[in-house]
Amino acid sequence: MEKFEKLTGKQQLATLKRLLSYAKPYKKSLAWTLILTLIVTLGNLATPLLIKYILDNFIQDKSTDIAALSLWTGITFATFVVTSLVWYVEQLRFQKTAFHIVQDLRTGLFQDLQKKGMRFYDQVPSGSIVSRLTNDTEAITDMFVSVLSTAVSAVFMLTGIYITMFILNVKLALICLLLLPISIWIIFLYQKYSTTFYQQAREKLSEMNAKLAESISGMPIIQQFSQEKRLRNEFSETNEAYFEASFRNTKLNGLLLGPAIQLLSGLGIAIILFYFGWASFSGAVSVGVVFVFISYIQQLFNPIQQIMERLAFFQQAVVASSRIFKMMDNHEYAPKQAETTHRVIKKGEVEFKNVSFSYDGKQDVLSNISFVARPGETVALVGHTGSGKSSIINLMMRFYEFERGDILIDGVSIKEYPTAELREKMGLVLQDSFLYYGTISDNIRLKNENLTQAQIEEAAEFVQADRFINEFPNGYEHRVVERGAAFSQGQKQLLSFARTIVTDPKILVLDEATASIDTETEQLIQEGLVRIRQGRTTIAIAHRLSTIRDAEQILVLDHGKIVERGTHDELVAQRGIYFSMYELQNKSETVID
Repeated sequence: MEKFEKLTGKQQLATLKRLLSYAKPYKKSLAWTLILTLIVTLGNLATPLLIKYILDNFIQDKSTDIAALSLWTGITFATFVVTSLVWYVEQLRFQKTAFHIVQDLRTGLFQDLQKKGMRFYDQVPSGSIVSRLTNDTEAITDMFVSVLSTAVSAVFMLTGIYITMFILNVKLALICLLLLPISIWIIFLYQKYSTTFYQQAREKLSEMNAKLAESISGMPIIQQFSQEKRLRNEFSETNEAYFEASFRNTKLNGLLLGPAIQLLSGLGIAIILFYFGWASFSGAVSVGVVFVFISYIQQLFNPIQQIMERLAFFQQAVVASSRIFKMMDNHEYAPKQAETTHRVIKKGEVEFKNVSFSYDGKQDVLSNISFVARPGETVALVGHTGSGKSSIINLMMRFYEFERGDILIDGVSIKEYPTAELREKMGLVLQDSFLYYGTISDNIRLKNENLTQAQIEEAAEFVQADRFINEFPNGYEHRVVERGAAFSQGQKQLLSFARTIVTDPKILVLDEATASIDTETEQLIQEGLVRIRQGRTTIAIAHRLSTIRDAEQILVLDHGKIVERGTHDELVAQRGIYFSMYELQNKSETVID
């Protein structure tokens, strides 16, 4: 879990500046929105002045000119109507632009996640990633929609109010101006403490999402080992920590957002009433001017209070943005390929030349690995857990970068091939197959529109998956629920083989592809593998040694090194590690029989 770090003022400013850079493509739209905001501000400023005119010239002077009264009343009402309509359009345009900006940010983050290497996903919990894409981006939406529109409107309004006040009464305007620094100080005080509280709340929310995602995905294990109580307690602790962090900011809001600003507004009105009451002792006072000043004082603190209220969204957005940018700035990118070259894998010969590799940069998990796998041949990797089998596959599939030694395909470094060429010519089948929501055809095609239905059915027949597919009423259009829960492990694995073989790869990589299926299905897969491997280079991690007896070369790994190599018969004759493993499995199978 990420460690909480308090954002400094400089970091907040840099984060906000970077966030606002996403608004550049929408400058024209924002400019029109600002014009509409200015019109709304002018309408709000004009309304008290129109009411002042009616008060002074018709009510205070007791005028009987009904026509003039009707005209000015109509103008006042029309100003209300026009201001309301323009305000609606302004809000609509601003929110639409804000949604587009955040949509671009969310898309950019998702695209960035596609570029991350496996090291990144080893370090960051999936729940935390989901929190960035959903909760954090939503917080940024609130900022653009609520904060920026309010801030711009407030600036226009404050400027207009003070200009009008100075025109009407310079001395009183100067007195009211003294209230502004107090408001700014309250805003600064609120911003200082709320940043910390909101960042803590966001971190705890992310932690809670991570625990929730982990619990849901691991529910079978949790129930199997009766871990429900422990998980409930851990979740409750995290939930309580989130509550405490959130409530601290709620108490801050209750103190500074409403009451403090309300007190300032009341102080301003009291000053105005006292000033005009004192002035009335020496002469007549315009009722309209009194109304305008009271109205303006209320309007003066309304935008300040709105800014204070929206600061909550602002703090959320800054914290959320910093977390998003921190993830985007994590440069654990997938290994780089020579994307501009046009190299093509023709034969599929694979050669490892003195490859050494470490996940953490300290301890090697592979040491001087060298072997050659030729087209039509099968090279099997065997060894105990942690011997380095999967690491060889990870490097070959370019999930991780290696710095020592080289991996060659057709005599050319694997780094020289474009990523698309590697993905097209290398087929991977994992031990745990993954099916997506959709149809059987969708899961074999994987959105590759270049594949025809005939090719999909041919691939399924090739691996003998058509036997169970044709039993469904809808055949290849049978619906697949999330993760293929309605299919057996063997059926899912056969579909994975069909998904791989339909692209006609030159190199086939099997990562314990038959380790978790029943013997009957394994027999079907083995029959299919005989045909699949013909003319292809096959590299297979083997759990059941009986499945690789016909491999042209078997590599026995121990602590990241190749300690034995040869055919099945040769290794059995050596009576080494492979022989011990083979004997142990034979005894186990005999006991089961």
